[in-house]
Amino acid sequence: MAEKFDMTRQAVSKHIKVLHECGLIKPEQSGREIYYHFNARKMQEFDNWLAQFRQNWEIQFNQLDGLLSTIKEQKK
Repeated sequence: MAEKFDMTRQAVSKHIKVLHECGLIKPEQSGREIYYHFNARKMQEFDNWLAQFRQNWEIQFNQLDGLLSTIKEQKK
């Protein structure tokens, strides 16, 4: 798997460990091979958690867009 990414085996291993600890992937041992499966339920939990922040970000970005437009118009 590491050869598919521009990083060391150790770095890939660390990323896999974090994803596994978070429950976003599930390992399946098959002989000497380990296959990792994506856990969509856990990703949905993460998306639901992010949703509480998403609305606030959108409001703030919209306000920033408005401010930048005003500044741009004032410079003309």
